[in-house]
Amino acid sequence: MARFALTSACVVTLAGTAVNAAMFSTYNPGDLGATLIDEAALGGADLNLNAGNEIFAGFEVTNLFNAGDEVSITGIALPLWSNNMNANNNTENGTFTFTFYGLGGGPNADKYDGEANETLLGSATVEFDSEGDGVFIFGAEFDSSIDFTADSSGFVFRIESTESIRLKRGPNSTGQQIRIDNGNYAGGGGQFGSFTVAGSVVPAPMTAGVLSLAMAGMARRRR
Repeated sequence: MARFALTSACVVTLAGTAVNAAMFSTYNPGDLGATLIDEAALGGADLNLNAGNEIFAGFEVTNLFNAGDEVSITGIALPLWSNNMNANNNTENGTFTFTFYGLGGGPNADKYDGEANETLLGSATVEFDSEGDGVFIFGAEFDSSIDFTADSSGFVFRIESTESIRLKRGPNSTGQQIRIDNGNYAGGGGQFGSFTVAGSVVPAPMTAGVLSLAMAGMARRRR
Protein backbone atom coordinates (compact mmCIF):
# COMPACT_ATOMS: atom_id res chain seq x y z
CA MET A 1 0.00 0.00 0.00
CA ALA A 2 1.36 3.40 -0.97
CA ARG A 3 0.81 6.59 0.99
CA PHE A 4 -0.14 10.20 0.25
CA ALA A 5 1.40 12.30 3.00
CA LEU A 6 2.39 15.89 3.77
CA THR A 7 5.42 16.46 5.97
CA SER A 8 4.91 20.22 6.26
CA ALA A 9 2.60 22.84 4.81
CA CYS A 10 4.53 22.77 1.54
CA VAL A 11 6.17 19.35 1.22
CA VAL A 12 4.52 16.20 -0.11
CA THR A 13 5.77 12.72 0.68
CA LEU A 14 5.71 10.68 -2.50
CA ALA A 15 6.54 7.16 -1.47
CA GLY A 16 5.65 3.51 -1.28
CA THR A 17 6.73 1.20 1.51
CA ALA A 18 9.85 0.02 -0.30
CA VAL A 19 13.25 0.74 1.26
CA ASN A 20 14.74 4.07 0.17
CA ALA A 21 11.46 5.27 -1.33
CA ALA A 22 11.91 8.72 -2.84
CA MET A 23 10.67 11.86 -1.11
CA PHE A 24 9.32 14.65 -3.30
CA SER A 25 8.03 18.15 -2.76
CA THR A 26 4.71 19.10 -4.33
CA TYR A 27 4.44 17.00 -7.48
CA ASN A 28 6.18 18.27 -10.59
CA PRO A 29 6.49 16.54 -13.99
CA GLY A 30 9.10 13.81 -13.75
CA ASP A 31 8.79 13.18 -10.02
CA LEU A 32 7.23 9.77 -10.63
CA GLY A 33 9.56 8.85 -13.48
CA ALA A 34 8.10 7.88 -16.84
CA THR A 35 4.42 8.75 -17.27
CA LEU A 36 1.60 7.56 -19.50
CA ILE A 37 -0.25 10.82 -18.98
CA ASP A 38 1.10 13.82 -17.08
CA GLU A 39 -1.59 16.48 -16.70
CA ALA A 40 -2.01 16.94 -12.95
CA ALA A 41 -2.46 20.68 -12.45
CA LEU A 42 -4.13 23.06 -10.04
CA GLY A 43 -6.87 25.38 -11.19
CA GLY A 44 -10.17 24.83 -12.90
CA ALA A 45 -13.39 23.58 -11.30
CA ASP A 46 -13.81 21.08 -8.46
CA LEU A 47 -15.23 17.57 -8.31
CA ASN A 48 -16.63 16.80 -4.86
CA LEU A 49 -17.09 13.12 -4.04
CA ASN A 50 -19.04 12.11 -0.97
CA ALA A 51 -16.95 9.23 0.41
CA GLY A 52 -15.38 9.04 -3.05
CA ASN A 53 -17.86 6.50 -4.40
CA GLU A 54 -19.99 8.47 -6.85
CA ILE A 55 -20.84 6.72 -10.08
CA PHE A 56 -19.19 9.56 -12.05
CA ALA A 57 -15.79 9.13 -10.35
CA GLY A 58 -14.22 7.53 -13.43
CA PHE A 59 -12.04 8.95 -16.20
CA GLU A 60 -11.36 7.64 -19.71
CA VAL A 61 -8.03 8.29 -21.44
CA THR A 62 -7.15 7.09 -24.95
CA ASN A 63 -4.23 7.29 -27.41
CA LEU A 64 -1.64 6.26 -24.82
CA PHE A 65 -0.42 3.01 -26.42
CA ASN A 66 -1.54 0.31 -28.88
CA ALA A 67 -3.48 -2.90 -28.44
CA GLY A 68 -1.02 -5.73 -27.76
CA ASP A 69 1.52 -3.51 -25.98
CA GLU A 70 2.72 -4.54 -22.53
CA VAL A 71 1.79 -1.78 -20.06
CA SER A 72 2.89 -1.20 -16.48
CA ILE A 73 1.19 1.39 -14.22
CA THR A 74 3.39 2.40 -11.29
CA GLY A 75 1.90 5.48 -9.61
CA ILE A 76 -0.47 8.40 -9.68
CA ALA A 77 -0.71 12.11 -8.87
CA LEU A 78 -3.88 14.12 -8.22
CA PRO A 79 -4.57 17.82 -7.54
CA LEU A 80 -6.55 17.76 -4.29
CA TRP A 81 -8.16 20.36 -2.07
CA SER A 82 -7.44 19.43 1.55
CA ASN A 83 -7.48 22.94 2.94
CA ASN A 84 -9.99 22.61 5.76
CA MET A 85 -11.70 20.01 7.93
CA ASN A 86 -15.20 20.26 6.43
CA ALA A 87 -16.21 16.84 5.13
CA ASN A 88 -18.41 18.36 2.42
CA ASN A 89 -15.71 20.68 1.11
CA ASN A 90 -12.42 18.87 1.66
CA THR A 91 -10.35 15.77 0.96
CA GLU A 92 -10.35 13.83 4.23
CA ASN A 93 -7.92 11.26 5.59
CA GLY A 94 -8.80 7.83 4.27
CA THR A 95 -7.91 4.99 1.95
CA PHE A 96 -7.98 5.78 -1.77
CA THR A 97 -8.60 2.92 -4.22
CA PHE A 98 -7.70 3.33 -7.91
CA THR A 99 -9.28 0.73 -10.21
CA PHE A 100 -8.25 0.42 -13.86
CA TYR A 101 -10.32 -1.03 -16.74
CA GLY A 102 -9.51 -1.73 -20.39
CA LEU A 103 -11.53 -0.25 -23.27
CA GLY A 104 -11.50 -3.13 -25.75
CA GLY A 105 -14.71 -4.90 -24.73
CA GLY A 106 -18.33 -4.02 -25.40
CA PRO A 107 -19.91 -2.65 -28.58
CA ASN A 108 -17.56 0.33 -29.01
CA ALA A 109 -13.92 -0.33 -29.79
CA ASP A 110 -11.46 1.81 -27.82
CA LYS A 111 -14.21 3.28 -25.63
CA TYR A 112 -15.34 2.35 -22.14
CA ASP A 113 -18.73 0.60 -22.22
CA GLY A 114 -19.34 0.00 -18.52
CA GLU A 115 -18.08 -2.40 -15.88
CA ALA A 116 -20.04 -5.33 -17.25
CA ASN A 117 -18.32 -5.09 -20.65
CA GLU A 118 -14.70 -4.20 -19.92
CA THR A 119 -11.70 -6.07 -18.52
CA LEU A 120 -10.59 -5.27 -14.99
CA LEU A 121 -6.86 -4.53 -15.30
CA GLY A 122 -6.05 -4.14 -11.60
CA SER A 123 -6.29 -1.81 -8.63
CA ALA A 124 -4.07 -0.09 -6.06
CA THR A 125 -4.75 1.41 -2.64
CA VAL A 126 -3.15 4.55 -1.21
CA GLU A 127 -3.40 6.01 2.28
CA PHE A 128 -4.14 9.75 2.40
CA ASP A 129 -3.27 11.43 5.73
CA SER A 130 -2.88 15.11 4.79
CA GLU A 131 -6.31 16.46 5.69
CA GLY A 132 -6.27 20.19 6.36
CA ASP A 133 -2.81 20.82 4.89
CA GLY A 134 -3.67 22.76 1.74
CA VAL A 135 -4.30 22.55 -1.99
CA PHE A 136 -1.50 20.60 -3.66
CA ILE A 137 -0.77 17.97 -6.27
CA PHE A 138 -0.35 14.84 -4.18
CA GLY A 139 1.39 11.77 -5.59
CA ALA A 140 2.28 8.21 -4.68
CA GLU A 141 4.20 5.29 -6.14
CA PHE A 142 2.33 1.99 -5.99
CA ASP A 143 4.02 -0.75 -3.98
CA SER A 144 3.22 -3.20 -6.77
CA SER A 145 2.77 -2.18 -10.39
CA ILE A 146 -0.40 -2.95 -12.36
CA ASP A 147 0.78 -4.91 -15.41
CA PHE A 148 -1.34 -5.94 -18.41
CA THR A 149 -1.42 -6.51 -22.15
CA ALA A 150 -3.37 -3.63 -23.68
CA ASP A 151 -6.67 -4.43 -25.42
CA SER A 152 -7.04 -0.85 -26.70
CA SER A 153 -5.22 2.49 -26.75
CA GLY A 154 -6.05 3.48 -23.18
CA PHE A 155 -7.97 2.80 -20.00
CA VAL A 156 -10.51 4.08 -17.51
CA PHE A 157 -9.58 4.54 -13.90
CA ARG A 158 -12.00 4.95 -11.05
CA ILE A 159 -11.26 6.94 -7.89
CA GLU A 160 -12.82 5.77 -4.63
CA SER A 161 -12.10 6.59 -1.00
CA THR A 162 -13.37 5.64 2.42
CA GLU A 163 -13.87 9.39 3.04
CA SER A 164 -14.66 12.52 1.03
CA ILE A 165 -12.57 13.78 -1.90
CA ARG A 166 -12.35 17.23 -3.46
CA LEU A 167 -10.51 16.87 -6.75
CA LYS A 168 -9.37 19.87 -8.77
CA ARG A 169 -10.13 19.59 -12.47
CA GLY A 170 -7.08 21.28 -14.01
CA PRO A 171 -7.49 23.58 -16.97
CA ASN A 172 -5.82 21.55 -19.73
CA SER A 173 -6.74 17.89 -19.33
CA THR A 174 -7.82 15.08 -21.68
CA GLY A 175 -9.19 12.46 -19.26
CA GLN A 176 -12.95 12.55 -19.84
CA GLN A 177 -15.19 12.01 -16.84
CA ILE A 178 -17.55 9.03 -17.33
CA ARG A 179 -20.26 7.04 -15.60
CA ILE A 180 -18.55 3.94 -14.27
CA ASP A 181 -21.63 1.73 -14.83
CA ASN A 182 -22.31 2.44 -18.51
CA GLY A 183 -19.51 4.65 -19.85
CA ASN A 184 -21.67 7.68 -20.67
CA TYR A 185 -19.72 10.92 -20.60
CA ALA A 186 -20.47 13.37 -17.79
CA GLY A 187 -21.86 16.68 -18.96
CA GLY A 188 -22.25 15.43 -22.50
CA GLY A 189 -18.50 14.87 -22.82
CA GLY A 190 -17.41 18.32 -21.66
CA GLN A 191 -16.07 17.43 -18.21
CA PHE A 192 -12.51 16.31 -17.62
CA GLY A 193 -10.15 15.23 -14.87
CA SER A 194 -6.63 16.48 -14.23
CA PHE A 195 -4.19 13.77 -13.12
CA THR A 196 -0.91 12.01 -13.79
CA VAL A 197 -0.52 8.26 -14.24
CA ALA A 198 3.04 6.96 -14.10
CA GLY A 199 4.13 3.87 -15.99
CA SER A 200 5.80 2.42 -19.03
CA VAL A 201 4.96 0.69 -22.31
CA VAL A 202 6.76 -2.07 -24.18
CA PRO A 203 5.48 -2.08 -27.78
CA ALA A 204 4.18 -5.43 -29.03
CA PRO A 205 6.85 -5.93 -31.79
CA MET A 206 9.58 -5.29 -29.23
CA THR A 207 8.03 -7.87 -26.92
CA ALA A 208 8.02 -10.42 -29.74
CA GLY A 209 11.61 -9.58 -30.63
CA VAL A 210 12.82 -10.05 -27.07
CA LEU A 211 11.05 -13.41 -26.91
CA SER A 212 12.65 -14.50 -30.19
CA LEU A 213 16.11 -13.55 -28.91
CA ALA A 214 15.51 -15.46 -25.69
CA MET A 215 14.42 -18.57 -27.61
CA ALA A 216 17.43 -18.30 -29.91
CA GLY A 217 19.71 -18.08 -26.88
CA MET A 218 18.13 -21.20 -25.39
CA ALA A 219 18.62 -23.07 -28.66
CA ARG A 220 22.30 -22.11 -28.74
CA ARG A 221 22.78 -23.31 -25.18
CA ARG A 222 21.18 -26.68 -26.05
CA ARG A 223 23.64 -27.09 -28.95
